[in-house]
Amino acid sequence: MPAWSTWSVATASFVLMEPFTYLAHRFVMHGFGMGWHQSHHARRVGRFERNDLYPVTFAGLSMVAVAAGFNVPRWGPVVTVVAGVGAYGAAYLFVHDVYIHRRLPRFRVRGRVLDRLAEAHELHHRFGGEPYGMLFPVVPASVRARAGRPARASPSGSMPSHVPADR
Repeated sequence: MPAWSTWSVATASFVLMEPFTYLAHRFVMHGFGMGWHQSHHARRVGRFERNDLYPVTFAGLSMVAVAAGFNVPRWGPVVTVVAGVGAYGAAYLFVHDVYIHRRLPRFRVRGRVLDRLAEAHELHHRFGGEPYGMLFPVVPASVRARAGRPARASPSGSMPSHVPADR
């Protein structure tokens, strides 16, 4: 595969992960997979939460795909797709776990673009619904209007205080 094609496929994979993430978050994590995800909408006790099983599962699937890409004839392009998926996963990890939820407490850098992503995610925690996206979240006007009202528990039990208060 030519270099330009490799970069194009990896970039397309990265970009397409956002709608995939939206759908997985909306229909899996807030659907039949809420058993794992509920821990993320509650105060964390300890270093890990059941929700961490999602990235571990996705990483395992990616490793299987890479192994297939290297070992199954004509499946080589799968490695390029997984490179884009992995880059998205790394960006998601940084934005969601490091920046927003401060799971690395010594990381103190702040930024305007990242703060906007944090604000969108805080709305998700406050209301237990939209926006479900992470790196390119779309906040519906109805959610923006609702955000002006006093905070109260969402149907999932999530409160905005899940996001660190010192933002």
